[in-house]
Amino acid sequence: MVVIQTVRNKDVVVRAKPVTVEAFEKYGGLLACDLQLASAPQSSANQGTAIKLMKVAPVVNNYAAAPSHKPATANWNIFRSSPPNHLLAHADGVTKYTAKVLERHPYTTQTFVPMGRSRDVTHAYLVIVAPDKDGFPDYENTEAFIFKGDQSVTYGVGTWHAPMVVLGDTYLDFAVLVHENGVEHEDCEEVVYSGMTIELN
Repeated sequence: MVVIQTVRNKDVVVRAKPVTVEAFEKYGGLLACDLQLASAPQSSANQGTAIKLMKVAPVVNNYAAAPSHKPATANWNIFRSSPPNHLLAHADGVTKYTAKVLERHPYTTQTFVPMGRSRDVTHAYLVIVAPDKDGFPDYENTEAFIFKGDQSVTYGVGTWHAPMVVLGDTYLDFAVLVHENGVEHEDCEEVVYSGMTIELN
């Protein structure tokens, strides 16, 4: 991971909202059966005991365009992520998170699949994303989405996003699919901020 910029930014306040397929589409994709069941192409599978939803999120490897031309492999990693309590504050029924980092993977998608959190947990983790503006995050147009325990996120190639923000009282494990070639600045770029405020219900 390479820090490409440090920014002392003006405060931006972003209200987090529950994720939808349509709202997240410009940032990547979802693996969220309840949200995609009505619209995704599907077929019957496993002798009729399953419904297969097809091509619900992208998997992309663009490392052939990287300056080093070093090939990447598809890797499954595990992130054991703890709640960032030092960046969370609670007052007047509102939880506020201070986001200080946005990062991107310039040549690959990255998918986070939560493991061990119930579908009934409505606030399992927070996803923070921003559009690109001339090679840097357009932090003034940052958006934040609340994910349930059975919803997975895929960041599109080059999508600026915050490190995973786990909500609740304990850690959450994620299985993470990403392409990597081991060249630090090609695998991940990071911008550090003085802080942006994300408000949750």
